[in-house]
Amino acid sequence: MAGGPRVVDNTRRRKGKPGAKRVLRSDSAITRQRVLDAAIECILENGYYKTSSNEIARRAGVTWGALQYQFGTREALLLEVVHDRWQQQEHLVAAAEVAGRSLEERLESVMKVLSERYGRPEELAHIQILLDLAHNPEVSEGTRLAVARHQRKLVAIWRPLFEQALGDAADDHLIHYAYNTIRGYLLGGVISKGIANPRNDRIARRLLIEGLAATIRAEAKKAGKSVP
Repeated sequence: MAGGPRVVDNTRRRKGKPGAKRVLRSDSAITRQRVLDAAIECILENGYYKTSSNEIARRAGVTWGALQYQFGTREALLLEVVHDRWQQQEHLVAAAEVAGRSLEERLESVMKVLSERYGRPEELAHIQILLDLAHNPEVSEGTRLAVARHQRKLVAIWRPLFEQALGDAADDHLIHYAYNTIRGYLLGGVISKGIANPRNDRIARRLLIEGLAATIRAEAKKAGKSVP
C-alpha cells in the first residue's frame, strides 16, 4: 500500500525536547477518565445490566460519594461515557490522513482509522449503553435527545476521511454506503472474536475493499465521474 493514516497525539511530548510543553491534567480530570474507563471495563466483563455504580466506583478506585459528586446519577455517568467516546472519535478523525494512489489503497487507509474505533471490544460496551439510553423508558428525555443528536451526526464526523478517499465521487449516498459497510465489517469481526477463536481475515478484508471499490466506481461512472 502507498501509505496509511498517520495519527498524531499532539498532547504528548518527548522528555528533554527543547521548548516542549507538558500538558498536565487536574486530579479531577484524571479521576473522571478513570471512572469512564472503568464503566466500559465493567460492562465488558460483567454485562450491561450487572454493572452497578458501586462496581464502577470500586474498579476506578474511588468512593461512591466521589462518583456521585462528579456525575450525579448512573444515567448521567453513562451519558458522559457516550460524550467521551464522541470526543475521542473527533480527535481520531482530526489527526488522521488518508493516503494512497488507488481507491482501494485509500479505502484501506480509511478502514485502518475506523478500526481504531469499531475494531475494538470497547465499542460493544458503547453500543449497549447507546441502546439502553435511547430506548429505556426510565431514561430522561434530555438523555434520549442527546443520544439521538450524536447518532444523527455520526456519519458527518467520518465524512472528511471518505471525501479524501472517494474524491470527486464523494456524495451522501456513497459515503453512507462506504461507512456502513466498513463499520459493519469491523463490528462483525469484534463480535466473532468474542464468541469463537479469531481467524485470519486478510482475504475477507481484501475482498471487501475490492468489492466496495468496484461498486463506488460503478456508481461514479453512472454520474459521469471517474475514480482512480
